[in-house]
Amino acid sequence: MTGNLYLDLAISLVGVGLVVLISYFLGAWRSVKVTEAAAADRLAFDEPDFAPERWMIGVDGAVAAALAKAGGEIALVFSLGDRLVSRRLPALAVKCSARDGTLVFELGEPSKRAIRLVAASSQQAGEWARALGCIGR
Repeated sequence: MTGNLYLDLAISLVGVGLVVLISYFLGAWRSVKVTEAAAADRLAFDEPDFAPERWMIGVDGAVAAALAKAGGEIALVFSLGDRLVSRRLPALAVKCSARDGTLVFELGEPSKRAIRLVAASSQQAGEWARALGCIGR
């Protein structure tokens, strides 16, 4: 380029910085928001035989949880990058707890160690924790 190693390096770093800044301002770093409709659609596609009885959508729009009508199972729908993914789990297989209005599901997966569902209130988080049998585990 210029023949000066340090100047070439500086120009390259500025170029990379500009590309990163442009991608940030264009929204490439935003995660998709989880709504009840989007979560139901994702879960129906991934797990067509899972019949949710009730939903809890996190107030931050990052996570949704569904209890199965038959009981004993839970489905979690959460954002991972620019898309929604779901996990269907036996309720007893998930380590969970309620802390300060937040349900914490410890999955232990390499891609997602824990999922934090921020409830609308501590009472709602406590109700879900009792329904899942999380307290004391």
